[in-house]
Amino acid sequence: MRWLACVLLAALGFSSGEAAAHSRSQSYSTWNAREGTVIGTWSILAREVTRLPGAALGKPLAAVLADHLSESVRVTRGGTECPALASPRPLAARTGHIRVELRFECGAAGALEVHNNAFFEQAPSHVHFARMTAGGGAVEHLFTDVERRRVISEGGGADSEPAGASFGGYVQLGFAHILAGYDHIAFLLALLLLGGRLRDVVYVVTGFTLGHSVSLSLAVLGWVRVDSVLVEALIGFSIALVAAENLGLRAGWNARLASAGAAALAALALLSGWAGIGPPWLTLAGLALFVLCYLRYAATEEAARSIRPSLTLLFGLVHGFGFATVLTEIGIPTDRLLAGLLGFNVGVEIGQIVIVLLLGTLAFGARRVLGRFDPWQLADVASACLCAVGLYWFLERSYG
Repeated sequence: MRWLACVLLAALGFSSGEAAAHSRSQSYSTWNAREGTVIGTWSILAREVTRLPGAALGKPLAAVLADHLSESVRVTRGGTECPALASPRPLAARTGHIRVELRFECGAAGALEVHNNAFFEQAPSHVHFARMTAGGGAVEHLFTDVERRRVISEGGGADSEPAGASFGGYVQLGFAHILAGYDHIAFLLALLLLGGRLRDVVYVVTGFTLGHSVSLSLAVLGWVRVDSVLVEALIGFSIALVAAENLGLRAGWNARLASAGAAALAALALLSGWAGIGPPWLTLAGLALFVLCYLRYAATEEAARSIRPSLTLLFGLVHGFGFATVLTEIGIPTDRLLAGLLGFNVGVEIGQIVIVLLLGTLAFGARRVLGRFDPWQLADVASACLCAVGLYWFLERSYG
């Protein structure tokens, strides 16, 4: 019955995969107001644009996004709508992203506001990160389904300076980013399901923190550039691997899982090299070798716990590149680079602590309420679900 429940829940995870694959829906923009002209640059992952109805008609995704933004984004000054200077136009973008520019003419006096209704009807959990600049001052804002209007400047002339933000604004962005990132939360949960002493938990969380702090800094400073689509796929892979390891440990299956996982990834590498689809074949071959070596080494709980901090440090590097997407897309002014980078990282850490405490509280409550059940059985059920969803994220983000 124990493993039957795991299999059934794994199937449930695959059946709900389409909704889960888009659970972390987000976009980015920068806005600049000068001499009555407001220019907005919008960026989003291409796969997010496939949510829109026009994508099913075979139109180029950049054109689909431009049409959607022309209908769903408005700028007003003093309550009067600002006319668009031109139709939204596509811009050059990073691999896997789409960028569109919007221009508005706002000559009247009064508060300058952006009204953003993009993607919230298609994905109510969508979040939009924006940096708004006017009069030499910049403010970081977060748009959500319940907060679709933000002020660029507080009235007066077109170049009046916006209020507030800097370090605190970036803390808010970092906190909001990890709470909206269900894949990051899923990875933390998979790590914690192995259990162990408080010291083990501290080591695991510390490894993850060090890893994502380093890669976040490297990406934001421009010292390392990565393929964000590949990073998103690897985040799904990290969840699936850790969850599969949890299951294999207590069943004694890790040696077989190592061989099966390596064979599957090697097959994908051959497919990638032959057909030219999905991640680079060399990346997949590297993952196959990593799975083979890692799962064979982590064949006992003692060995797994001893290497978990190193594993979380490694995958923390991957997740850090995912965190960095927000800051690289909206940009940080040179004079605020340190405050922005430090504030965003602090926000991520606060969110991470909140998540770990919440998960620990839920685990304690579940153990009290379901005390007659084997706690490892509950952990196996949760690991099966996470493994299924992680695999779906990996495959959908690689080949979807």
